Amino acid sequence: MSRNTVKNMLLLKQIHSAVSHIRKGKLDKALETLDKAEKTARKEKSTDTLYYILFTRGGILFTASKYDAALETYEKALEAGTELLKTDPENSDYQHYMGTTLSNTGNLLREKGENDRAADYYIRAREIYINLVSRNPENAVFRSYAADNLNNYAAFLTIIGSFERACEILKESIRIYEKLFEEKPDNVGYQAEFSIALSQLGSCLLEQGSENKDTAKQNLEKALALQENLLTQQPDNEKIREAVSLTRKRLESL
Repeated sequence: MSRNTVKNMLLLKQIHSAVSHIRKGKLDKALETLDKAEKTARKEKSTDTLYYILFTRGGILFTASKYDAALETYEKALEAGTELLKTDPENSDYQHYMGTTLSNTGNLLREKGENDRAADYYIRAREIYINLVSRNPENAVFRSYAADNLNNYAAFLTIIGSFERACEILKESIRIYEKLFEEKPDNVGYQAEFSIALSQLGSCLLEQGSENKDTAKQNLEKALALQENLLTQQPDNEKIREAVSLTRKRLESL
């Protein structure tokens, strides 16, 4: 067995170990293992693996509210993604890496209150996904991630009071999710995200004025129907319960 094969097996083992720790909720152990895996990946000059390691570690740190460390890690992931695109600029997977990381970094900056930077990251992610989906129109993964970034961007715009732009972005997201839902009506993830976008749009329209009341109501009622259907399938899902409660409150405010 060659030395490179042994080293690659070590790297794979480290990553699998980290994933196992994450699933068990042992995040400190996962971070420790990912640190070792990062050193191995850098030594092996395995940039694609390095990206995955950094992206995963950034997510753990973000979840743990360690925002500064998460931001530093995401920025390293973006550096790795940029290097990958230099070697193969038309690679759709590499572009997807960048789009996802940019969107997540936008979420992180939003939490840190760095609004100008957050907006820039969401916009860059949107541009990447517009290009990616135009070249891969049947790729459901790229389309769903594009819509997810739009939902994140719209939530940010709502927070800063840019309701007109938020509504535009939500409509863009809804068009994507509606098509995905039509293609796979049993996909719980599509139903959930579609309903969230509809509920957000209803709320956003109301923020713009009472003249949008009827359209807002239509979106909220459609969102609630989807969410109540999801709740019958997953009655113990707390996130769905919260979504149903929020949409009902929005309808009651009409």
